[in-house]
Order: sequence, then C-alpha cells, then structure tokens
Amino acid sequence: MNRLCLAVTYDKLGRHLDSQAALAKIQASLGDAAAYQYAEIYAQWGDAAKALECLGTALRLRDSGLEGLKTDPLLDPLRREPRYQAIERALKFPTQGT
Repeated sequence: MNRLCLAVTYDKLGRHLDSQAALAKIQASLGDAAAYQYAEIYAQWGDAAKALECLGTALRLRDSGLEGLKTDPLLDPLRREPRYQAIERALKFPTQGT
C-alpha cells in the first residue's frame, strides 16, 4: 500500500502534515477495513496507544493483516506492550515444539 509507505516515510522525514494527509486518504477510502495498516502507521509514529486501539479494531473485524502480526517489523515498537501480547495470544498462533 503506497499511502502506508508515504505516511511512515513522511513522518520519518519530519513532514508530519504530509504523513497525516496520507493517513487521512487511506482512512477516507478504506475506513476500518485497514485497521491493521493504521496500527502499523501509528506504531511507526510512536503512538502506541492509538496503534493498539487499531489492532483491537483489526482483531474485532478479523482483519487479514493480522496473519503477519508476529513478524511485521513495523509493529516492533509494540512488542513489549501487554495489550499487544494479549492480542497475539488471542490469535493463537502455532508455536514451535522443542
């Protein structure tokens, strides 16, 4: 999703208004259907609370993006958050045996 990349990249470049505009365009066209992608953006922006809220919405809506939750590097800032860990447990990913 190009706009997701733009929202993250613009923020990293300090172009916060452009990053917010990119997110607004995604939200206008996709609504809650892109909740997982919003979580990625907010996580990269450093807004853990909003990112976790979006992951909660994604879980409720059974967003297919959740399949990548365990390995998605854009969500790395959230991994130590108890709410993130609860969402990961709720998804019941298979674990590797010893």
